[in-house]
Amino acid sequence: MRRAFGRIVLLGVSVLLTTCLASMPAAAERGMTKHVLDNGLTVIIKPEKGSGLVAIVAIVRAGAAQESIQNAGLGNFVAQLLLAGTRQSSAEEVAAVADQVGGSIAAYWREDFTELRAVTTSEMFKRAMALIGECLTDSVFEEKWVEQVRAEILRNLRAENDDVLQLAYAQLRSLLYEDSGYRRPTLGFERVIQKSTVQDLRKFYSTYYVPNNTVISIAGDVTTEQALDAVEKAFAGVPPGKLPIDRGIADEKLERCKYLARESEIPAAYLLVGWLAPALTSPDYPAFAVAANALGGGKGSLMFREIRQKRGMAYDLGVLYPRLKYQSHLVAYVIADPYKEVLPNVRGPLVLEELKRLVLEQVRLLKEKHLSEADLQRAKGYTIGTFAKMQEHLIDRAFLPAWFESVGIGCEAVYKLPDGFEKVTAEDVQRVARKYFGNYAVVVFLPKPKASSVPEESTQ
Repeated sequence: MRRAFGRIVLLGVSVLLTTCLASMPAAAERGMTKHVLDNGLTVIIKPEKGSGLVAIVAIVRAGAAQESIQNAGLGNFVAQLLLAGTRQSSAEEVAAVADQVGGSIAAYWREDFTELRAVTTSEMFKRAMALIGECLTDSVFEEKWVEQVRAEILRNLRAENDDVLQLAYAQLRSLLYEDSGYRRPTLGFERVIQKSTVQDLRKFYSTYYVPNNTVISIAGDVTTEQALDAVEKAFAGVPPGKLPIDRGIADEKLERCKYLARESEIPAAYLLVGWLAPALTSPDYPAFAVAANALGGGKGSLMFREIRQKRGMAYDLGVLYPRLKYQSHLVAYVIADPYKEVLPNVRGPLVLEELKRLVLEQVRLLKEKHLSEADLQRAKGYTIGTFAKMQEHLIDRAFLPAWFESVGIGCEAVYKLPDGFEKVTAEDVQRVARKYFGNYAVVVFLPKPKASSVPEESTQ
């Protein structure tokens, strides 16, 4: 279930851009430094000697907040074309260089940003950085590649509509939000992809793909001086851009509980219960993350113990709490057999009603009672542990600082968030539970009824 939820050089005049070292003592003590070039480009560097590898992550602040209902999908379209050729290199040449530096270069569209990432060797780092700079500043959007990518995105959109989990999650977001960019399909609207022109793509690219809207993070076997020099050369002569006013995404309120049910050709039933939740940038985030994991994170959670261990009623269950820049949401999900008897002669939709009741009962307990010390420590440990696992790989250790810097909580949050989780108290959990666990939305996907194999009783 978690996997299903989850889902992509400018070689100019060599002008040395003056940099300034940001004030971030906690991060600097761990070897990570932040620099801001004269053109507004933010560079984060974390040397890690010995591996012979270097990871590069470039994040452009171009996500749901930069789109509207009229052009949702344009950002994803642009992201998929970043490696399809520049003014200096054809798509084939870009691919050849990608192979030369290790072949691990990819672009992704996310809810809050666009990401271009690469892993290469220390020897090929400068060439990889030059290629990323070229793709971020000099892409051309050649017609033949635009049409090829358009067809691919449309295929993915249609395939996503066939994915029960993604479809149920999309339906839930549409109930939770009225006007948020997070309500829209992750890949965008089909009509936007179909009608977008090369000029539309170039306009979006030229507007948002500018140095002062970009964060580059480098981690691995490279010195700070080498990394900074490579970035400066890759963006030499590229001026800052004039960005549109960032109006963000306003918080909303769920004025009443909402419910949606539908039948489909599926083998199991899906129950999703959702609430609006604090953003990654909110002071309430650490406490709510712990509360979410107390509810449904791991096999020691309240939901798992009550629904799976005590009653054996679910194939799978848990919670999803996306780390979003603006107002987020929490989803408690259960996948179950709707035909399994939980009480004598109780089958079908009544099973899901019982599951919904059990989920809401655990939420009520979070609001009305303090977590036990054992449950609190387990939830905090689970939260800290899963956060640590997000940094297992070199590319992750480049990605997280760039992500946190781009959404506004600062790259040093990589080190501060675990401390924030550790400081959460039972009182904090109860406070955020009372604050955010109000009205909710429910989405239920049921298998179509099976034909009865028992003949009807004769009336004669």
